[in-house]
Amino acid sequence: MDIALEQGCIDIWIDDIVPCLQDTETGELKETVVFRIESRKYLKEFHKKNGWHINWYEIPKDVEVYALALKENNEIQGLIGIRKDNASNAAYMHWACTAPQNNIYDTGKKKYAGVGGHLFAIAAEKSIQWGFEGTIHGFAANAELLNHYIEKFHAEYLGMLHQYQFFIDEYAAKSLLEVYHYEWNET
Repeated sequence: MDIALEQGCIDIWIDDIVPCLQDTETGELKETVVFRIESRKYLKEFHKKNGWHINWYEIPKDVEVYALALKENNEIQGLIGIRKDNASNAAYMHWACTAPQNNIYDTGKKKYAGVGGHLFAIAAEKSIQWGFEGTIHGFAANAELLNHYIEKFHAEYLGMLHQYQFFIDEYAAKSLLEVYHYEWNET
């Protein structure tokens, strides 16, 4: 397995801070749901060749994958892989990416704003569910993204396991959860 895929990397930009996803053409706010994807077979639909940055079915088996989708039709707008990290007392953000239609850097436009922040909020909520009070850590793809997370979410530079490792404490996580809204769809 590719070492970068095994280790994970967060390379998602945080755009507008909005409670729900916002249609970039109309400005309309769209309610969202979150659900866990447990089927590796289903994850084969999300791969590099169709714009998802990684082959999601190849991530380590101990990483849980969650989808952020529109409530009205369950259309997936972003994916996040999170691992319970007992050694760090935090949720480890393994990967996060927007759906191809929301990635302005790849396509030159985006359908919905707010996906990146929602994915961070999902990680914070999983951290709380696992008893870690919302704390999150992960590896930013580069120094520019690391500084972006510090600016947007008051992340802290950790740099112990990776040169761009960041940490979001329980207070910053609480702020995330106060802004971003979604429902859990436990199917």
